Amino acid sequence: MFKKRISVKKIMFTAISAMALVSCSTSKMNNHSKNQKSMKPVYEIAINQAKDGNVENFLNTRAKFVDVLGKEENTLNEGKWQPFFTVDESLKLDEILVGMTHWNSMQGFGETAMKLLPQQVSKDYFASFNPLAYGLLETVDGEPFDMETIKKQGNVIEFAIRKGKTADAFGAKREAFFKSLEKYEGYKFAREFKFYELGENGIPKLAENTQAVIIVWENSEQFQAAANPIFGSQEYADFANLIEVQSYFATFATK
Repeated sequence: MFKKRISVKKIMFTAISAMALVSCSTSKMNNHSKNQKSMKPVYEIAINQAKDGNVENFLNTRAKFVDVLGKEENTLNEGKWQPFFTVDESLKLDEILVGMTHWNSMQGFGETAMKLLPQQVSKDYFASFNPLAYGLLETVDGEPFDMETIKKQGNVIEFAIRKGKTADAFGAKREAFFKSLEKYEGYKFAREFKFYELGENGIPKLAENTQAVIIVWENSEQFQAAANPIFGSQEYADFANLIEVQSYFATFATK
């Protein structure tokens, strides 16, 4: 949860052009590591809004694309979440989806993009939305992340991307804030991720002093009951002063 001063990050590429650049540049990345089992998994996050308010077309083309994507060996899991709260009141939440795909590796992501981009099902999908935020994630602690833990119906899942204002933004103040969440009923867990954005050459690069976080609550009632005391806490104020929130949504998992 974060202050109500959020500007959605304007990404440099649309999702289709970004993936195209990644696919073309993948062959240039770390040729010494061919065994994908030894490569780190990554999690693609895409927050998209239906173009021109045409939600039906957005959902239909997305479903067809995901069906094709799910048959690729480099993809391990996929999910989508419907926002019900954000701090940018200009956004139409019923037109927005947060999507995540678990990839076996950065290389696997690029290889699959190169294969799928020429297909009509991909072109139709990417033409159906405007991207709000996009990136690739790796867990900060290096431990695996099971996407099934954020797909349970009824749970509240918070997604946020934050840039630190200071070098120690994700240090002690961050730890104190997330430790304080444990006292609230309904709080389940939080996971931090390194955030890779796409450079001008299309190759994913680690964003400077930026992390994404996923926070999980048991249900909306407990999430809402905790919101005001959390916003009023000293732990929140101390951490919030050190970060700039680039994207934030509270969501429910959806099929």
